[in-house]
Amino acid sequence: MSEEVRKPLASARPHKKWPLSRLVAGLALGAIAGAAIWLILITIVFRETMPELTPERLAAAQRLWEQQGPRSYDEDLVISGRRPGTVHIEVRDGTVTAMTREGHTPRQRRTWEYWRIESQFDTMAQDLDSAEHPTTGFGAPQGSRAVLRADFDPKYGYPRRYQRIVLGTDLNVEWETTHFRPLP
Repeated sequence: MSEEVRKPLASARPHKKWPLSRLVAGLALGAIAGAAIWLILITIVFRETMPELTPERLAAAQRLWEQQGPRSYDEDLVISGRRPGTVHIEVRDGTVTAMTREGHTPRQRRTWEYWRIESQFDTMAQDLDSAEHPTTGFGAPQGSRAVLRADFDPKYGYPRRYQRIVLGTDLNVEWETTHFRPLP
């Protein structure tokens, strides 16, 4: 065999090996870039649909509810997130008299109180506190951020819609009041 046949094999492009550290660094940079893009998209999408929840906005809504909110009302909510479903609650003179979740009355009456307007405000206040330090507040991974948004009824102050997004977790929750009927 001639020498010419062997030379093309020797001049073939050598295979480059990527060190493991470069692969890990590339994956880490990709994950960071993906998280940044996701955060930007969430911020853009939800900024226009619902305002950020702040302690001042929550306090103003609570004051309005205390001043204008009816002591008796019926409310229907749709919940999404970890425990999605529908809730119907009837409050008379500040006391929950009936409650259903997915059309069934929960046996434990203590769960009825959870969806009262005052309890919704309590949940939002707790989430505001937890959002300051999502790792300890929500048990989220290091570096996580919580995005809280709320829309309040301008007449009575009750939360018409609330959203909690804890980036990097499955702790996201949203509820929306689909029907609110104040009673005399």
